[in-house]
Amino acid sequence: ITNPKEEDILSVAHAKTFEEAEKNLNTEIKNKGLEKVYKEIELPLVPIIKKAEDHGILLDVLELKKLSVKYHEKLTALEKKIWELAGQEFNINSPKQLGEILFDKLNLTAKGLKKTAGGARSTRESELLKMKEGNPIIEELLSYREIQKLLSTYIDALPELVDKEGQPAQTTDVVRSGRLHTHLNQTGTTTGRMSSSEPNLQNIPASGDIAKEIRKTFIDDYDLYHPVTN
Repeated sequence: ITNPKEEDILSVAHAKTFEEAEKNLNTEIKNKGLEKVYKEIELPLVPIIKKAEDHGILLDVLELKKLSVKYHEKLTALEKKIWELAGQEFNINSPKQLGEILFDKLNLTAKGLKKTAGGARSTRESELLKMKEGNPIIEELLSYREIQKLLSTYIDALPELVDKEGQPAQTTDVVRSGRLHTHLNQTGTTTGRMSSSEPNLQNIPASGDIAKEIRKTFIDDYDLYHPVTN
């Protein structure tokens, strides 16, 4: 369980008190031969992770704001292009209206197209991909959704999450107003690697022009603490 509450710990440890839970869990760790992993790997990592969370990540907020203007303009242009291909204006974010445009007005079909739980024709990305070939409106819709998702999840959202009480400073052409703090979950995955949450910074796509631009706004501030001396 990631970030368990006290009741979760008591349930897993089959205990009534926290002290009893600690005793039971330590016994289980010993019985399973995991003492070395616990004491020499996991426990020493705790203060390091805490320090990393508190320190945060330097974010180029100014650049993200520029990206926001740029991609909101592209989103508007895509919206107009989609309306042009559809032959009318409609709410692109409405599955019902989009379904009516694609399946009723444009008569698009695809083999094996799935339906929603309510029986409506699905307009999820996986279903749109089945209709992509030969249908230019689908390609524009997929681009629209990609930009919209990256805008709402990262470009517009991250600047609102940085420290508000940081001291503004200027380093070369980068203006910063604080740091972004994410939770690093030590037990967040079954494979043993850490996960990130609030916000999740591990879901930023690794490829694509927009993803690359977003990734460039995360600043390595090593030089701030290790200045080069001649």
